[in-house]
Amino acid sequence: MKRLWQALAAVLALALLTSGSVALADHGKGKGKDKGKNRAAATKVFTLSPSTHGNPEGVATKGGTFFVGTVGDGTIYRGTTDNTTVTEFITGAAGKSAVGMKVRGQRLYVAGGATGTITVYNIQTKAVVATFNTGAGGFLNDLVVLKNGDVIVTDSFRPTLWRVTAAQVNAGSGTPQAIPVAPEITFQAGFNLNGIVARSGKRLIVVQSNTGKLFRVDLTATGRTITAINAPTINGDGLLMDRGRLIAVQGNPAALKFFKLRSGSTRAELVATVTDASLRGPSTVGRAKKLLLVVNADFAASRTPFTVSGLPRQAGDDDDD
Repeated sequence: MKRLWQALAAVLALALLTSGSVALADHGKGKGKDKGKNRAAATKVFTLSPSTHGNPEGVATKGGTFFVGTVGDGTIYRGTTDNTTVTEFITGAAGKSAVGMKVRGQRLYVAGGATGTITVYNIQTKAVVATFNTGAGGFLNDLVVLKNGDVIVTDSFRPTLWRVTAAQVNAGSGTPQAIPVAPEITFQAGFNLNGIVARSGKRLIVVQSNTGKLFRVDLTATGRTITAINAPTINGDGLLMDRGRLIAVQGNPAALKFFKLRSGSTRAELVATVTDASLRGPSTVGRAKKLLLVVNADFAASRTPFTVSGLPRQAGDDDDD
């Protein structure tokens, strides 16, 4: 398993290669408060202690509390926005991995990367309350929990979205449903589908990292419909909807890209680009109070201690999608 993760880290490093620290500026094309804003004074850096479980990747938030997963052994850290030290919360083990994560209620949902597993924890007890297996050959990268409690997971290696129903989560087990994304989304070498967000109970937005494309996925009673979104290409990783804007984490160069979704989420207008010197190969972003929490996966260099950058949330406008 160690060799597998070493090889995987090399692939991730190539896919998310970043030159390191970047200038503090907003290079977006937005108006007013979005333009030319310096982020240095408000940046808060959180440190994972100890940083001994491999690269961090995913983040999930609940109020001022946040959780960070690691790809090396699946250890999950817990932090709060009022303390810059992030400590171990759920102990990992060889053969485990915690990549994409979300919190809903008292449950923590975790996509297990190359393990092909989806795991659900009870936050209060740290106990595993549900596990699901999608088989070998994939990479479960990110997930979203829909309003009805169903879980949709992206797979970076197989042209598939995976669905686990709320009933299956409550039961603790079941067979995940495969939702094919071909031929509308053509998979290529490297990391394909990555970040995912929900626009409603049936509409999703996903990013294909190796092509830089965004797609709208509408879930239907008989399957799904997929529409390519007219948008600038981005080296996109994690996604987040915040204050009516789609935020995409870009690894190279390290930045957050802010988009306004238009025309029924068929067009994405780039309105701002935010960079910060603390960003080191960022992977995912979460929202905690007044901060955007950006996980510095740093697959290219794996500099320790690993960190999470807390950047100030931007003022948004009404969502006209």
